[in-house]
Amino acid sequence: MKFIKNVRQEQWVIFFVHLSVWLMLFAAFSLFSLHRDESLPVFIVLLYCYGFFLFYLNYFFLTPGFLLPKKYLAFTISIVLIGVVSFSLIDPLIQHISMNDFIQNRQPGMDFPPSFDKFSRPLPPILSPGMLFLLATSLMFSSSIRIFQKLKREEDINRQYQHEKLNAELMLLRQQVNPHFLFNSLNNIHSLANRKSDLTTEAIAKLSAILRYMLKENSGREIPLTHEIEAIANYIDLQKLWMKNTIKVDFVAENIGENFYIEPFILNPLVENAFKYGSLPGVESIICIHLQMVGGWLQVKISNPVLREKLSPTTGMGIGVNNVIRRLELCYPGCFKMENARIGNVYQINLSMKLKKNEMDVNRA
Repeated sequence: MKFIKNVRQEQWVIFFVHLSVWLMLFAAFSLFSLHRDESLPVFIVLLYCYGFFLFYLNYFFLTPGFLLPKKYLAFTISIVLIGVVSFSLIDPLIQHISMNDFIQNRQPGMDFPPSFDKFSRPLPPILSPGMLFLLATSLMFSSSIRIFQKLKREEDINRQYQHEKLNAELMLLRQQVNPHFLFNSLNNIHSLANRKSDLTTEAIAKLSAILRYMLKENSGREIPLTHEIEAIANYIDLQKLWMKNTIKVDFVAENIGENFYIEPFILNPLVENAFKYGSLPGVESIICIHLQMVGGWLQVKISNPVLREKLSPTTGMGIGVNNVIRRLELCYPGCFKMENARIGNVYQINLSMKLKKNEMDVNRA
């Protein structure tokens, strides 16, 4: 529907541009005739009709056939031929028809206009200002409009291509979340199963709930922030089952409104990496995850001890965080700020992102 609306809008713009051009040309011809003290309406009508013919001859054939494909020599020859024919044949013919019409319809006592002597003795073709003005305006305006349409069309095609390219990249990044999450979760459940823990069944149930949620919200649209937080809470519960009592999670979500929407699963990789690098079986650790809405901005602060030395200040937090950064660039350009640093034995991520309101309602409209 949006595409059809844009096409219709563009068609109306083109229509009004053409209408404006012809109104301006008619006004110019009329003023030109009055300036020369010509009271020959036939002269104006014929000149105007010939201008109409020249305009669309150039608009539909010469400009798209020669000028736009950069056949400049053929275009120049065509314009020269039009000029020769116009000055040597069309202009004298228009003047002759106009003069005869005036003579036949002249009322008794009506004086000949001052320009009558010129009509009876036509000037050399090069000195016909009316035809020169007609050629210049008709050809210039028609070429300009056609070139503008071509540039606009190319810009629209390029914008659509970039949009589709970014959408394809974003979809690929979204799909990468599922295997990454499954790989980590299955490893954790595998560890529980090896220990023959009674928590294995509960962990599988938790994972099933998360997967159902992922399938439900994998529509490509933004989802309520509360749903994303609920998914994070389920993931934390799943990790606690694996780590037993050796890990403590300080999870706080403050001032979270129901009307804020977020790109689905964009925060989960940050939480996953906090557990991946900040937890080990049998080792006590504290992971802090604080979420807060402040004036339409979601403030995310995540910190974890570095218990796996694969993490370094230069490599960052791995594929998961790199995925998040790229998705932020695509979905929130200019509306996010992310900082990550390792301070001693603690890794911190601070993310601020501006969220939209009622995004689902906007998309449905």
